[in-house]
Amino acid sequence: MRDRGGPPPGAGGDARRGGVRTVAVLQSRQPLTTDLREAFPGDRHDVVVLRDGDAGPAFREDAPGPRPEVVVTRRDGWEGALRRMAARGPLEIVTNDEYCVEACARLRAALGLARRHPADPVRYLDKVVMKRRLREAGVRVPRFHAFTTVVRDAPDVRAEVVRAVGLPAVVKPCREANSRGVEILGSAAALEGWLAAHDGEPGWQAEEHVAGTLHHVNALVRDGRVEHVQAGTYLGPLLGLQDGVRYGGYTVPGSHRLTAPARDLSRRVVAALGAEGAFVAHTEFVLTASGEPVVLETAARAPGALLAEMARVHAGTNLEVANLRLQAGLGVPPPDSGGALAAWLWVPVRAGERLAALPPLPDAHRLVLTRAGRDGHPEREAVVGASLLLWNTGLPALLDDLESARAATWFRTPGTLRRDRRAEVRRTS
Repeated sequence: MRDRGGPPPGAGGDARRGGVRTVAVLQSRQPLTTDLREAFPGDRHDVVVLRDGDAGPAFREDAPGPRPEVVVTRRDGWEGALRRMAARGPLEIVTNDEYCVEACARLRAALGLARRHPADPVRYLDKVVMKRRLREAGVRVPRFHAFTTVVRDAPDVRAEVVRAVGLPAVVKPCREANSRGVEILGSAAALEGWLAAHDGEPGWQAEEHVAGTLHHVNALVRDGRVEHVQAGTYLGPLLGLQDGVRYGGYTVPGSHRLTAPARDLSRRVVAALGAEGAFVAHTEFVLTASGEPVVLETAARAPGALLAEMARVHAGTNLEVANLRLQAGLGVPPPDSGGALAAWLWVPVRAGERLAALPPLPDAHRLVLTRAGRDGHPEREAVVGASLLLWNTGLPALLDDLESARAATWFRTPGTLRRDRRAEVRRTS
């Protein structure tokens, strides 16, 4: 573990090239997904990823480009390391990690850097604070119940949750991301079991399970101005990948019936939670059968999965690159949502499975087979085996391509593959 604050090995004095700015990218639990040279070209920037532990990778496996230096140090040592960097020349501090947004805002203020995060990041980080603010602003959110201080396994608590949000109930940590800890409790028995399992734990809330289709809308926020980037639809809830569920979604054109209401919703959400600063706003919402949008949550950062890259196809703006550059005070061209439409699919691979065959794919695609997808996956829970990006100028054709890839057989156990081959030989002999 080497502290970035000192000069690199073999350097004498200040090895910084003239005019080069150091960019410290804070990272903890959400891996980076882009080539950081796109956000910070190497001829003008010296990029280092500063993280607080070795749990999980700093970059998602399908992230393109070379990896910059990654320095691991305890979070309480971040400010000292950053001050030593700043003593050697110009410094920027940025993040696209939900678990670092608040620290990034604090550290920028401590080192005298311009404030570019929302004035009150908690409004975008704490789901209870978020829903209260949105509800006060007239934005529809699920009914919710915040467990006061800690979860208690008691009959009156069970009754209060059912009264407040009904069943099914969705339980979530107040401050997490990437669907961590989210469960849908479909019965009183399931709720009773969950309360018993989490008795005494702080930081939880329950909310109404809102029926409808799941969507997202993304925008650039620049000091009060909200610039629409893309709206889209998820194939379903982002739950169950570890059990083999295939995640995916697609963007919609500007003329689609979803787009105008999504743009309006995005503006209202940002106005309620805070439009100061320069960042990406990502909002997820359910559209009910009556057409009412219900906001589930919003983040002041670029979204995960392949949504950032879909935005590049659709609007010429990679959302993660844009978010990092906005924080650093660098230019980001206005999005132009007149490009092709894009779709994404994550295909999980389960324990013991191997690649059966690649399904027929259209010319306009980018496919990444992960290490587990190529070599086989030994773990019990499924992980992403194939990461697929598709694009097309027409929505019907794009959806046909997406559905074909979604329905295809990607991975099978070796025994299944052998049986299928023997059956194929019998059919053709």
